[in-house]
Amino acid sequence: MGTLLPPLVCVRCGAPGRRTDPQRYLGCPRCRIEGQPANYRGTANPGAVVDAVRHPNVRRDMWRFAGALPVPDPVSLGEGHTPLVRLDALGKAYGIGHLFAKNESVNPTWSHKDRLAAVTVAVARHTGARVVAAASTGNHGAAVAAYAARAGLRCVVATLAYVPPAMHALMGAYGAEVVALATSEERYELIQAGVERHGWYPASNITAPAVGSDPYGIAGYKTIAYELVEQLGGPPDWLLLPVAYGDCLAGIVEGFAELRAAGVTDRVPFIVAVELFGALARALEGRGLGPVPMHPTAAFSIAGAYTTNQAVAALERCGGFARTVAEDGIAEARLMLGVTSGLLVEAAAAAPFAAAEALAADGAFGPDEVVVCLLTSTGLKDRLPGSPSVVPAVAPDLGAFREALRSAERLDPAREADLFADPGG
Repeated sequence: MGTLLPPLVCVRCGAPGRRTDPQRYLGCPRCRIEGQPANYRGTANPGAVVDAVRHPNVRRDMWRFAGALPVPDPVSLGEGHTPLVRLDALGKAYGIGHLFAKNESVNPTWSHKDRLAAVTVAVARHTGARVVAAASTGNHGAAVAAYAARAGLRCVVATLAYVPPAMHALMGAYGAEVVALATSEERYELIQAGVERHGWYPASNITAPAVGSDPYGIAGYKTIAYELVEQLGGPPDWLLLPVAYGDCLAGIVEGFAELRAAGVTDRVPFIVAVELFGALARALEGRGLGPVPMHPTAAFSIAGAYTTNQAVAALERCGGFARTVAEDGIAEARLMLGVTSGLLVEAAAAAPFAAAEALAADGAFGPDEVVVCLLTSTGLKDRLPGSPSVVPAVAPDLGAFREALRSAERLDPAREADLFADPGG
């Protein structure tokens, strides 16, 4: 296994977690018993953070900060080091003097999920896993599939039938075994069975209620905070980002908290978690993690009836807040990004810009404050070729999954041995 992974602590109660616990994906057992499922977060040595940020290595990707990440042996496609783009025309339209986009759509699979996947897959390889598995509606699954291919690992992605054909095609383009299930819970059931019976490494949330993704993988998002401080010479005044289960939010908050604890900065930005259906805002009021009413939406990447204690803890830790935006506001922001700034983004990636416009109208931003919106993914994914017919629909059963792969002639002996290995053998 090489060097030990960093210690873990629960995001809600602070209890330590076992680094080698095969059921780490369930989160903190104490909080689960209390009916408050909560993820872990990794910890970092302040000295390592200072060294990584003030003396980065010569790489021009996120692994230039490798000293502050969980594993020393990267799996990389050149992710990170993404541009910070000034948006003067859009800022003028919104009444924001200093508006920027942190453009994560230029990552190798065109979304911010590459940072999460790169570290998760590196940890999976580091621990000796042969298969990584994710439940995803698109960006996450595509990223995990790509980095698994890079690392020479097998990959399983459990998705949903309603996901756009382009996303199905993208997830399958990297050689992953992609199957569609009827519900999110069925996806989790299938992958949990693979984790427990065959040693698959869970690369996403696979529990209901959700806790979030692998805490070591989430550390990849810390590098967004590191890069923003490097690019701006300090933290922005405001950072707005789209949020579902809060993986990216938790990682960024952790990154800024580490920078402040290490003395690299003396403040953190106001962080705004932008959502569509309001589950996080409701949870921050003490009204539970969900469910909230929801409906089909183009912004499916942030569509969910539940939030997580991970997201709640992150906002409480940094003093941030949640902002709900409307579907028509997202559509308008998406259009404005294209015509004013030359940026084609997916619907969920437009949500922070819709929130920025609304907050500017409320007078939230000072005239000299720097406002950064995290642009999470490209809109070009909506136009990739592909068909959902190439993704077999299965029941949440490993036998059905195995038979579907056989029927699609996807199971040569080596692939079958890897996917359905006996972990004890």
